[in-house]
Amino acid sequence: MAAIVRPRFYGVIALAFALFVVIGFSRTYYFRFLSDLPPLTLLVHLHGVVFTVWLAVFVAQTRLIAANRVDLHMKLGIAALALAALILAVGFATVAVKATEPRIHPSGLTPPQFTIVGLSSLAIFATCIAFGIAWRRRAAVHKRFMVLAMIAILAPPTSRLLTLVGLREYWSYLVPIGPALFITWCLIFDWRRHRIVHPVFAIGGLALEALWPLALVAGRSDWYQPIGEWIARFGASL
Repeated sequence: MAAIVRPRFYGVIALAFALFVVIGFSRTYYFRFLSDLPPLTLLVHLHGVVFTVWLAVFVAQTRLIAANRVDLHMKLGIAALALAALILAVGFATVAVKATEPRIHPSGLTPPQFTIVGLSSLAIFATCIAFGIAWRRRAAVHKRFMVLAMIAILAPPTSRLLTLVGLREYWSYLVPIGPALFITWCLIFDWRRHRIVHPVFAIGGLALEALWPLALVAGRSDWYQPIGEWIARFGASL
């Protein structure tokens, strides 16, 4: 029986995700001990650890598929599902606690208003994971949703990268560039390999890019204000 030849794209983009995140959080998390920044709270440490493990699992999953170890991929997927749920819980708690910090974000949003950005990213992440699980037996759909789930949570490392290169003041305009680069990579891959862009990448990519300006607008709206304030109160209770 001939071996299945799988595209290298998913393994390469998984490594690119990991590298992008590590570089983005290099100063504020991974190599924080080399700076004079204050110590992190236990919750932020937990958030960093959980997300780092997710990156490792994501890379491992692509390597297992590349090695045609679908059986191990499916077994690890069960653990990954539990890990994704933990990411959502810890992510929400982190967003809530950050909403209690007295600062004005470069976007002009107050901490309670800014919670819309974190919540929308977590919501898209959860949606893509759910769709990926629902279509787990359709590999072409499943793997694209899992890639989009990763892209959905790239705003924080993109923000840190902008700070590293001294572009924080242009944050509102430049943060979408990080996810957009990965989305463009996905579209190019589909077009070069299939001469057509898969609907998951086309529609999902467009939705992810539209999410950013919509979230900033929603954060300033009257209807979101009580939601953001409730989240801040929840964060204060943790």
